[in-house]
Amino acid sequence: MNKLIIWAAALGIATAMSASSESFAATARCQLNDGTRVVCPVRTDAELEAAGAAYEAEAHQMSSGESGSTYGVAPFDYLTGVGKRNEGTTLTKGDSGYGGKGGKTELWDRVKKPSDGESVYNQWTNNWSPSFSTTMVPGADPNEGKQWYYVYCITCHGWGLRGDGPSAAEIDPRPRVLTKGDYMNNKSNLQLFSVIKGGGEAVNLSSSMPAWGNFLQDQDIWNVVAWLRMMADAKVPTTIEEYLNPKTTFKPIDGDVDALTAAKDEDFQDAQEMNELSLAGRGKGELKGGGYVEGGLRKKPGEVADKVKKGY
Repeated sequence: MNKLIIWAAALGIATAMSASSESFAATARCQLNDGTRVVCPVRTDAELEAAGAAYEAEAHQMSSGESGSTYGVAPFDYLTGVGKRNEGTTLTKGDSGYGGKGGKTELWDRVKKPSDGESVYNQWTNNWSPSFSTTMVPGADPNEGKQWYYVYCITCHGWGLRGDGPSAAEIDPRPRVLTKGDYMNNKSNLQLFSVIKGGGEAVNLSSSMPAWGNFLQDQDIWNVVAWLRMMADAKVPTTIEEYLNPKTTFKPIDGDVDALTAAKDEDFQDAQEMNELSLAGRGKGELKGGGYVEGGLRKKPGEVADKVKKGY
């Protein structure tokens, strides 16, 4: 209870100092797991301007039905994550199907006889995105985390996690480059979980990073953390093979909390109390955000661990 009172008081102070905190956030340093403060990895204004132009060009290609890619990895499309072709075109030329001329994109040609269950969805989405048979975060599934990232995070952090989403140029401070290993590999799972659930302010950074705890359940967030870990130092792809098979440099941090140990980890539970207090619309019982909620492809940590152990 004392922790909650202290946290509530801190929230009041933060509100009163909002103007100065936003000014500070623009030049804030990022904190690593050992407390070291470093320069946050972000893209330059020129890079973001070029990325925004590429997104716009990609959208034009889609509307006009052109194949190819503005990102140099034909036939990958950064706006939808699917290949811009159909059976009647090549990978780089011709009608992609998006413009209405061909009628159908390669999405329709992808899986002739999809299997039952969750694999139906993954057979469609994973065809043009990285997919993994292991995880760096016990009890968390990077393939499911990828799906949530694609829904909520691309606008700012970009499809390739390089901080170059279509809205990145409008955000101050700029979105982080989530593939930068010497930065991300030195952040604990707890830090990553907290900033996703509670937003930037949960880790003394900018409110430009929103709190996703009212949209994602805890297991979803753990899955996103697992996805981020698999993309550490992923190279800018020059071929579709490089894009589909990133090589992570992340090594699990000794003693770090994960989806299997979170329920008994004191530091994690302290952070949970603070995050739950700061999130709007929280109630008691089944609606409490820290609980497990069935639905969709979501599995419990132990079930994820069994799935990975069996090689998916």
